[in-house]
Amino acid sequence: LTACGGGAEPQGAAGAVDAGALEDLPVGSGLRVDRDGVQAVVGRPAEGTVVAYSPVCPHQGCTVAPREGAYVCPCHDSRFDLATGEVLAGPATTGLEPRDVRVEGGRIVLEG
Repeated sequence: LTACGGGAEPQGAAGAVDAGALEDLPVGSGLRVDRDGVQAVVGRPAEGTVVAYSPVCPHQGCTVAPREGAYVCPCHDSRFDLATGEVLAGPATTGLEPRDVRVEGGRIVLEG
């Protein structure tokens, strides 16, 4: 399994956070996590791949949510790629910040 993580400082408390069972996240979908001080959007763009990003829209700081195979900002409808976090449609001009994520024992684990 591959995962996407980045050098961005995690938001919230330190430590690992269980984001749920991998089997509960269908390929092509995403979920929003706000648990134990850790906030993220997690996606499963392909079989064997799990990614995570900050849920904060870089445009004006609203919270994005997974919708229709992308991450969508409810404030101004910026859309971000489910797999890469890159901008698909503005007004945002930069992508979402990556978060560290892994799959362990069939569970999605975010680093806090």
